[in-house]
Amino acid sequence: MGWGVAAAVAGILLWILPSRLRLLGAALSGLGWAAMHAHAGLAQQLPPGGPPVDHALHGRVISLPDHGPGGTRFRFRVDDDPAMPRELRGRDLALGWYDGFRGAADDRRRTLRAGERWSVTVRVRAPRGRVNPGGFDAEGFALLQRVAGSGYVREPAQAHPLGEPTGLPAWRERMASAIARAVQGDGRRFVQALALGDTRGLSQADWDDLRALGVTHLVAISGFHVGVVAGVAALLAGGLWRCLPMLGLYVPRPMGAAAAAVAGAALYAAAAGFALPTVRTVLMIAVVAAARCSRRRATVAQSLSLAALAML
Repeated sequence: MGWGVAAAVAGILLWILPSRLRLLGAALSGLGWAAMHAHAGLAQQLPPGGPPVDHALHGRVISLPDHGPGGTRFRFRVDDDPAMPRELRGRDLALGWYDGFRGAADDRRRTLRAGERWSVTVRVRAPRGRVNPGGFDAEGFALLQRVAGSGYVREPAQAHPLGEPTGLPAWRERMASAIARAVQGDGRRFVQALALGDTRGLSQADWDDLRALGVTHLVAISGFHVGVVAGVAALLAGGLWRCLPMLGLYVPRPMGAAAAAVAGAALYAAAAGFALPTVRTVLMIAVVAAARCSRRRATVAQSLSLAALAML
């Protein structure tokens, strides 16, 4: 942490001093900022190498539960409450709720709903994963997602809900259920993926086929999808201004189109659960829209730089 702060300060000094070392200053500032963020993320996790520990926790299901044949995986946010363990208050956990060791199915796990508060006893430890070259980096992914620990539900019979589902996760699950009812056939899982970023219905065979076709990026919601929605929103707003010229007396058409683009992008990002690629795109669109609304000319390089600063 200390050398990260030192690098950031040195970079800022090199940037403000009249010298030819500004690029070095920018690089040092970025390195220091990244180091401080990485340290802050690691500080939120449980200590590595420690044994698994059982905790009785209250919290909220903040992801769409993934119900598989042998268990359910979900993200759980512990209540920021003094009654909860200090090292877990307000932290996110990646949990599993599995069937019995003898194959006895536990149907109660399928009652988990996104946005619902639960009381559960879990066994958790610091995030860990295999170190196979070229394999999935589970620890890096946990750090990126700000996951404090991973574990599983113990004593499932004592687990019980504490309230009705609320918030954005609950809305996303309701929309996924509505799509499942409205769209018939196997294609509904692709509609759920495109509309909500809900890929729970896609099997490994589906991903293999998409990968072979080179279109996996079209199914997993990314900045491309958000940009398309923002463009459509801007076009619709522009058409509205043309149909109702009186609106131009209050808000110029370019400003209305820019505001509609930001609103459309933000709403679609919310539907996708504010995944990191969608947040980046919303910030970039907002930067361009802000420059347009303030009547300031912004080049592509300036817009990208401002968006990068907003992300950091």
